[in-house]
Amino acid sequence: MALPTNSHLLQSFGLAGSTLIAIWIVHTTARIIYNIFLHPLRSFPGPKSWAATALPAVFAQVRGTEVYDVLKLHELYGPVVRTAPNELSYANSIVYKDVFSHRQGHAEFGKSSRTVVTPPNGVHGILTANRADHSRFRRAFSASFSDRGMQRQQPLITRYVDLFIQGLKSKSAEGPQDLVAWFNWTTFDIIGALTFGEDFGCLKLAKMHPWISATFGSVKGNALMAAVRRLGLGAIIPYIVPKKSVDLRLANSRFSADRIKSRMELGTDLGDFMDPVLEKHVGEKEGSLHLTFDELASIGSNLVMAGSETTATLLSGAVFHLLKNPVALEKTVEEIRRSFDSADEIDLMSTTKLHYMLAVLNETMRIFNPVPAQSTRESPPGGDTIDGKFVPEKTVIYAAQYVTTHLSENFTKPNGFYPERFLQSDGQSDSEFKNDNFAVFQPFSVGPRNCIGKNLAYAEMRIILARLLFDFDLELDERSRSWTRGMKAFVLWEKPSLWVKLTARGV
Repeated sequence: MALPTNSHLLQSFGLAGSTLIAIWIVHTTARIIYNIFLHPLRSFPGPKSWAATALPAVFAQVRGTEVYDVLKLHELYGPVVRTAPNELSYANSIVYKDVFSHRQGHAEFGKSSRTVVTPPNGVHGILTANRADHSRFRRAFSASFSDRGMQRQQPLITRYVDLFIQGLKSKSAEGPQDLVAWFNWTTFDIIGALTFGEDFGCLKLAKMHPWISATFGSVKGNALMAAVRRLGLGAIIPYIVPKKSVDLRLANSRFSADRIKSRMELGTDLGDFMDPVLEKHVGEKEGSLHLTFDELASIGSNLVMAGSETTATLLSGAVFHLLKNPVALEKTVEEIRRSFDSADEIDLMSTTKLHYMLAVLNETMRIFNPVPAQSTRESPPGGDTIDGKFVPEKTVIYAAQYVTTHLSENFTKPNGFYPERFLQSDGQSDSEFKNDNFAVFQPFSVGPRNCIGKNLAYAEMRIILARLLFDFDLELDERSRSWTRGMKAFVLWEKPSLWVKLTARGV
């Protein structure tokens, strides 16, 4: 019997390869036809190219332009757009009522599986926990984030704001300063002290702690992995993630655990987040709100990232937009300096009367939300209705604050910086912004999973911005005139340096 020759083998392999390619082409074509013409979401508006395959959305996500691209789609197609075969983007207020809030008699729209990554220790923190655990975590930390808790933590916050101002005074004579870096150093030191009982030394050393740099650097990587899962290729992630990245995640997890262990040894009299938690819910104590060590470690890591970078981003955006809008800057500075005779008077309570400055912060959150692409949700088993229209199960629901607050249907002059829109009273019916849809302005989200750190964020923002504008005259450096132009968003903004000239008052 004659053995097959090389040419016969090559022909066989070629035939097999051609067959596989043909099968793939037929399958892909059939899938595209199904997605466009037969899929349960076929009646929702949107471009056929985005409905056919997830590739357009994934390419936009990888480029960091998804929020811009989806906004354009909403301007063209309206408040609800199909942005992928199994995804819907909403840019109206209904989504916050029907999806993010609790609806009596309706199942929860849970976190989308494509955005939930299990921590290295195998235990989810407050950002990704299931509904029951998330509720337990919130209740355990409720005292820490209450108004009373903020009052207790004020001395600690003030201590680092003082270091921030002192650092700027010592460095401002050297030339323009990068306020993105300074705000990050300040907020990370504050959240480190509040969470772990010790800061990261950022303000003291005028540089970011390696753990923070590594953890923040992973945000973009996680976003790219989410893009892979979006294509239905999540199974290959363990094989394509570099070992260095895996080792880094493990090291970061151990660092958080070590910090929590050290904090537990310091007791319950530091005036931080952990005082009431350690006193009532950790260790040998039992009860419905009991927290394990691994849960506390994961929560600690969550708090550091969520409670620092976002506040620093908001402050950077506020300074940029004020310096680009001289009238708003003049009003803000005048209000602050008229209200206080000395910096010592600027605190948690006294800054609540700075109504124009608060409007500045709110307008910054509208035009430059620190989390432009908020977390996605997934429709429950059996599906449910949104705004009266049925949405089948496992549909991914996308609601990005950048999109909703820049849509011309929702806000007058959406790309302009107008703090006055947040100063309207019910009696000002002639206001230029009277028709703005503030129901879509939800920078801290809504419902059971809204941001637990809202009070802390406002406290830090008010005190830091008031102190900065009380102590310094600011001027935007030429290098940062177009700071936001082309800025990419990978869940969080990928921010360049914000160079600002600072002149200490009286100098």
